[in-house]
Amino acid sequence: MILQSLNAYYDRLFTTKQGVLPPYGWSWEKISYCIALNADGSIHHIEDLRIPYAVKKKTIYTPRSLMIPMLEGRTSGVKANYLWDNSAYTLGLSEKPNDLDKKYEDFWAKVSTFDSTNSKALKALQKFPTFWNDNKQNYHEETKEALDANFVFRLLDDGNKYIHDCEEFKKQWAIVLSNYLNKLSDGQCLIEGETAKIAELHSSIKGVDNAQSSGALIVSFNKDSFESYGLKKGKNASVGTNAAFKYVTVLNYLLRKDNTNKQRLKIGDAVTIFWAESADSTDAEMAESFMSEAINPTDGQETASLASLLQQVSQGIPLQTLRPSLNPATKFYILGLSPNAARISIRFWYVSTLDEMTQRIAQHYHDLHLEPQWGNGLPEIWKLTYATAPIYNGKTKADEISPQLAGGLARAIFTGQNYPQSLLAQVLLRIRSDGVVNSIRVSLCKAVINRQIRLKQLTNTKELSMSLDVEEKNVAYRMGRLFAVLESIQKQALGKDINATIRDRYWGAASATPALVFPMLIRNAMNHLAKIRKDNTDKKHLASFFDWQIRDIENDMPTSWPRNLNLQDQGRFAIGYYHQRYTRKIKDKAGKEIENLVAVHDDEDQTLSQASED
Repeated sequence: MILQSLNAYYDRLFTTKQGVLPPYGWSWEKISYCIALNADGSIHHIEDLRIPYAVKKKTIYTPRSLMIPMLEGRTSGVKANYLWDNSAYTLGLSEKPNDLDKKYEDFWAKVSTFDSTNSKALKALQKFPTFWNDNKQNYHEETKEALDANFVFRLLDDGNKYIHDCEEFKKQWAIVLSNYLNKLSDGQCLIEGETAKIAELHSSIKGVDNAQSSGALIVSFNKDSFESYGLKKGKNASVGTNAAFKYVTVLNYLLRKDNTNKQRLKIGDAVTIFWAESADSTDAEMAESFMSEAINPTDGQETASLASLLQQVSQGIPLQTLRPSLNPATKFYILGLSPNAARISIRFWYVSTLDEMTQRIAQHYHDLHLEPQWGNGLPEIWKLTYATAPIYNGKTKADEISPQLAGGLARAIFTGQNYPQSLLAQVLLRIRSDGVVNSIRVSLCKAVINRQIRLKQLTNTKELSMSLDVEEKNVAYRMGRLFAVLESIQKQALGKDINATIRDRYWGAASATPALVFPMLIRNAMNHLAKIRKDNTDKKHLASFFDWQIRDIENDMPTSWPRNLNLQDQGRFAIGYYHQRYTRKIKDKAGKEIENLVAVHDDEDQTLSQASED
């Protein structure tokens, strides 16, 4: 199903976007240098094809993508490409000395098989080894930076056309491809369902983070133990050469790392790609464009509009009513890939319709929604996984994100199932360890709890509100609110420059075993209130406000503090704390809206809280 869907996507792109995907026998590859040749095969100069980019006052150079001839992938051993390859094959130079002579000889042996009678470019290329063998020592400085980079060639008198692009080579390359296919065995292709030449090796897939830099494989039988019934290599998974080429090519297209690719995102250690399928290619393209916004939103006015649309979808308004240009029945695919040594693992695979997927993502954002909210109201999925990692000196340690947790988060978003219980546990653990209580962490607590309630995993309780709920009777939620007030009292009494607040010292105990610390915290708060009244008459209104808040929050609470709180209640504690601390407006006893003095005097902390998410 996965490979069939990818093949169909290749067919659509190849038909509707000419030049985006290569035909069979060709591939987009990263090329760094071009050797410009004179007619006698000597080097005129070496061109740097890399593209410069300015990054943080530095200039970095990235290889240029060129469409070049490609017969089959290279796994191990010596196997040269045709008319292009890395410096080990083209020049016999490399930082890795293994089999250099064999690689060099294999490359130029393949070049010599082409008939250069009618091509000045091929003739010059075939003369190059004679020149290079006698003069390579003169090019040490020019080539030392280019070691192991990919090279192509061109004839100086032939303009800027690369030799692999000249018509005479293309004619002969078609013959090479035909001869190669004729040597392969026939079989029934599992993807296309027709008799085809069966691929023995599938080409490498690139763009999966932390996989081998040369690429990795989804379909591979490189050991006898993987083979069955006496079948060798690719015959164990009977895929035609054309079908194998299509799925690899379109995967590499979807996995490419550039600013134009909106169909790729990172969730934990998995790279996630998505695409659509429809009889009308316009419907599919519009679905992909819309979903790229929904899954991976960016700042700006468009995101605010999208947030409004998704909110309406979560309220039951049909997508087609809101966006008549979208076809809700468009089929939609989401594929998660993760590295596994020389192979690529399928982390997750979801098939749905645009309408169903939009509803699930809308529900996801509704579950997350918290007030006060983050910058644009729609946090990127990758940023959610960062909330489960520790923060040191304001920086997130992304390498400590659990792959299993990231996969479970993706599953919950794309299927509507429960968020993993370990997500709540991990977020609470991180809050206790680094003391950062930011909007995304608290949003995740709310999302986990509310989805459990909606899916009947938790009973006899109502969903948590997105904003401060002064009517909420849950003890844990109220204790979180109270903790925020007590912390603000401490800061007003002792100043903001104190070494450690009660959050720094007592969050873990207060949120898990409140009976151990809350009596002491209340006593200290009473002393702090007395200090506020005594030291500064201008702050007497603050003392009165705090005193009223304590009494209001403690109203209807049990007379004894709970001995311990379970994970869900620890999450409610964090939500209550966040709501009380960052809500700007609250209502007084008469129902009149007034300033929340706890939030007003925590401006600096709110800024720090938001900054820690970036």
